[in-house]
Amino acid sequence: MKGKGGLIRDVLIPNALATQLEQRRLAQPITVRDREINYLQRYDIGGGHKWSCSFSKASNRVLFFSNGAHGLRHSYAQERMNELQKLGLSRLLALETVSQELGHFRAEITLAYI
Repeated sequence: MKGKGGLIRDVLIPNALATQLEQRRLAQPITVRDREINYLQRYDIGGGHKWSCSFSKASNRVLFFSNGAHGLRHSYAQERMNELQKLGLSRLLALETVSQELGHFRAEITLAYI
């Protein structure tokens, strides 16, 4: 996966999900502009600002509030830290794990989420 600033990271996903994802692969990548940045989109799945707005609208419609898509990352990080520590991981190892899952390269960045 290529992220902000051109950073590249490997992402492991379950085989069943990878199969579903590959079914949505575009024959040819298309250029998509999101938040003034051009991206090559290789799959027919939503993302970026449009997805974020859609998420917030759905949350407001169903739950009558929204903390936005980024709020979802905060909730995930906090719940995942608790889960990993209950499984016996040290705080440091749990933090490093969640950091990787969020796509951060430094665990210190993840501290802002928890």
